[in-house]
Amino acid sequence: MGEVNVIIVNGYPRAGKDTFVNYCLWELREYGYAISTVDSIKEIAYKAGWDGEKTPEARKALSDLKDIFSKWLDLSYNEVKEKICYIKDEAIAYDLNPNKFFLFIHSREPEEIARFVKDFNAITVFIDRPQEETEYSNHADEKVENYKYDFIISNDGTLSQLQTNAKLFLAQIKDERGIE
Repeated sequence: MGEVNVIIVNGYPRAGKDTFVNYCLWELREYGYAISTVDSIKEIAYKAGWDGEKTPEARKALSDLKDIFSKWLDLSYNEVKEKICYIKDEAIAYDLNPNKFFLFIHSREPEEIARFVKDFNAITVFIDRPQEETEYSNHADEKVENYKYDFIISNDGTLSQLQTNAKLFLAQIKDERGIE
């Protein structure tokens, strides 16, 4: 049995990361999942009164909270690890090969990305949107280009072009990994 395909997705705010991942998930249908390493941090912030708006101040606060919980409990890494194990166990329970499944992880910090690559043979993707002005409200946003990504997807055209790029990306990964 194979392993779950782990794809790390990164890019500056408003680069089109969610849209790219959603196109990939649509192509994969029941074989695709997506999470972010700040999902639990957002839940904590909601419980504390955050309204969900992504202002520069909120982005910085979420980044700071993530740093605290990562240092204290290794929260993001452990949640990703649990999700990978869950997907693999479910695949095996239904007599499916786990390598048909893809987990897209939104992750910002270069050190964290490197850990996912090392521990889960993750593929890294940077979504680049050159025309979008970049706003740095926290250290994680500032460092998104401080990693040598396996793929750079340019989001400088239409949504249809980004959807085509998602299809081509998946086809290449499936071909390289021998996935039917």
